[in-house]
Amino acid sequence: MESNIIQGNPTKSFFIQMITRDITINDAIVDLLDNSIDGASRISPDDYSGLRIDLTLTKHEFIVKDNCGGFSLETAQKYAFRFGRPDDAPETRGSVGRFGIGMKRALFKIGKQFIVESQSDADHFRINVDVEEWKNKKTEIPSTDGHQTTIDDWSFRYENVTQYPNLLDNGTYIKVTNLFKEVSELFADEAFLNALRNDIERLLNFSLEKKIEIYLNNQPLTCRDIKIFNDSDGSKPYFIEETKNNVTYKVIAGLGEVGVPSASGWYIYCNDRLVLEADKSEITGWGTPSIPKWHIDYVMFRGIVFFDSPDTINLPLTTTKKGIDATSEIYKFALPYMKDALQKVIPFLKKVTKLGDQANEYRKLLGENEEKISVAAMKQHDYSHEAKKFVFPNLEIDVIAQKKDTVRIGYDVNKRLANQAKNHSKSKSFMELGKYTFEYYLKMEELEDE
Repeated sequence: MESNIIQGNPTKSFFIQMITRDITINDAIVDLLDNSIDGASRISPDDYSGLRIDLTLTKHEFIVKDNCGGFSLETAQKYAFRFGRPDDAPETRGSVGRFGIGMKRALFKIGKQFIVESQSDADHFRINVDVEEWKNKKTEIPSTDGHQTTIDDWSFRYENVTQYPNLLDNGTYIKVTNLFKEVSELFADEAFLNALRNDIERLLNFSLEKKIEIYLNNQPLTCRDIKIFNDSDGSKPYFIEETKNNVTYKVIAGLGEVGVPSASGWYIYCNDRLVLEADKSEITGWGTPSIPKWHIDYVMFRGIVFFDSPDTINLPLTTTKKGIDATSEIYKFALPYMKDALQKVIPFLKKVTKLGDQANEYRKLLGENEEKISVAAMKQHDYSHEAKKFVFPNLEIDVIAQKKDTVRIGYDVNKRLANQAKNHSKSKSFMELGKYTFEYYLKMEELEDE
């Protein structure tokens, strides 16, 4: 080694502290689930039926196990355990991993010992790491003057699995033990487990809707879906789709049920992963020139943006996958359409507000009458013939003024038969059909006021 060289290599301790500092335990766990879902996407991009992820959290250990295909030894050697994604790394289509640190960051965040076992069609191997031993591991390299130079050894050792496998199907098994004290306490806290359940159900709702099964301590998780009114006789959302810089983006905006105010706002997905949720800030157009700040009057607003690319570096997400990089070129392309959508939807919401005390009743009526579309179906739906339009609901806004001496009658019937009845009666909507059938009953029974 040349005598005038000054070493600039990072220490392992510094590197571990830096990559784990700005991520929560919840986010670290969801990062590991992202890896499993990447495997599911390689098996069947549109339908995850039959694929399963099991999470086990106790005060002594953390385990995540899946049957989502696993990864090969070659992938482990060249990419999966590298600290950073090599320039020659293959595309991980449908992934949200960008920098090649997610799995390592999560493991270092949780505890001091871990096992990673993977079974694929090609290999079945296991890596067993004691973090303290690994941090202290050194290697000797020869220098130009004939001496040996000691440097940090960043490599991991693997073994082929020939007995005592943790996996019977192709997939991945990760176990972390010797948990950090604060992590152990969290894993024993029911409030934390409930919060984690909520995070997974929201952030991975798209994958859950594709029928992947996720279990947390043997309890199944359910999809916390986002729905927008999409009624054949009523409201239809704003829509635009474009492709720039190898990224396809779709902007869809319209109305949703009143629910809770926190559900209103923009939802942004990158390769089907929710990265910004119910946003009401300037970053998504609110409170900018010609657009008002979010207000409770706009509680029904729902906006969805999908960014999809095989080259994840082009996606506008942050390293923690919990926000949007508003400076990215692709986000700058999409934002004007998001603002345009707000300008199309907000006038209707203001009109509803003018109903005063009866506004909430009208909002509830819409929620009861309008057909709805889920986020996964929304992404597949063809809105191209309605590009950049927002269609107001068919339910007349003045109908609320007529409800003082009325009651609502609601029931579910077969959709095909309902459409036949609507066409036969020449009704313009299911609401009109309901009135028609009631008036028909009155006529047939010749009811009189008592």
